[in-house]
Amino acid sequence: MSLLQVKQVRKNAGSNVLIPYINFEVKQGQCVAIQCNHELGNQLLETIVGRISISDGEIFLDGIHVNMASQEIVRKSVGVQLLNEGVYERLKVGEFLRFYAMLHEVKADLHPLLRRLGLSEKENTLISKLSLSEKRRLLIAKALVHEPKLLLLEDPEQNVDLETSYILRNLIPLLVEEGKSVLITTMVLEQAISVTSEVYLYSHSGFKKLDTSSEVPEIDTPEDGLDVTSIVDSDAARTDNMPIDQTNREWPVDNYVEEINAARDEDKSEIFVQPVRLEKIPAKVGDKLILFDPTEVDYIESQEGVANLHVLQGTYSCSFSLTVLEEKLKPYGFFRCHRSYLVNLQKVREVITWTRNSYSLILEDAEKSSIPLSKGKYDELKQILGI
Repeated sequence: MSLLQVKQVRKNAGSNVLIPYINFEVKQGQCVAIQCNHELGNQLLETIVGRISISDGEIFLDGIHVNMASQEIVRKSVGVQLLNEGVYERLKVGEFLRFYAMLHEVKADLHPLLRRLGLSEKENTLISKLSLSEKRRLLIAKALVHEPKLLLLEDPEQNVDLETSYILRNLIPLLVEEGKSVLITTMVLEQAISVTSEVYLYSHSGFKKLDTSSEVPEIDTPEDGLDVTSIVDSDAARTDNMPIDQTNREWPVDNYVEEINAARDEDKSEIFVQPVRLEKIPAKVGDKLILFDPTEVDYIESQEGVANLHVLQGTYSCSFSLTVLEEKLKPYGFFRCHRSYLVNLQKVREVITWTRNSYSLILEDAEKSSIPLSKGKYDELKQILGI
């Protein structure tokens, strides 16, 4: 049963398109996330609750057409948390929630709600004394105070601490289990796919649902990189006598080509040829081609079939698919942690378990980037790490 239906909705402001033609639905007991920019997310949520008009299309809430005349139904059935919401700083947390419960004409039991949002000890604290993350949780508690059927969240994890992210990622599955519906807009793809498999993407190419059922297909690409050879003892597979520059971890090729060729001619039974690849990852910026060393890359994210390299200097698009990059970069310690992500394990600082089915990798970069880890990949990663 569809609790929310958005049909061919479009919003214009003069010649600017604020919302393109959008179609999606949220069923009862389902969480849907939309990865988009802040402006689109805010406009979409405002149109769903009927606060701003749309240029075209229709929105249905529990089968009822949403318009100005249906505001009472919306008020009772929908809970909303928006980023630009204000709070009454002079009120205490408990007073604030009881005030909104009174507006909704309900008698709310605040203790379970405060416990769920990690605010049990803050009931008698002035809102002005709360941190930014605690205020975000308070706004979500406000949105839930009247037990709505549908919860709308605008970028709930933006600029919050790790504790708040943990609380929210555990809260949403519980709400879904209770039969509530949740719609989230977020600018961060990782946050979207960490809470639900029902994810939509909005970009310059349009609005589409993310396929979470299959892997990125293989793409045939020409071989690249420099091939060199090394001598390996076939009986013991030793590398003790291999001339390696331990500082740069590169084969000093020029000095040993003659020795390799001589060894081949002298006794082919004692050796086999093992290719060693010195890879560079190509990325295009304007009309220039940049070649990155694998060690420079923190992680690679695939959106709409385009692999984006995240390095210290920024984000760059690569012509290779994620599947091709996975094969090329596996020897460098890269791991396919999710169908849309390839991560450099040398850059991973923490593995976080949000719920029994939701995991993330926290990197050691300046932003403490959070990368989703699929449930099926969790055991594989533990084997790789030997834990």
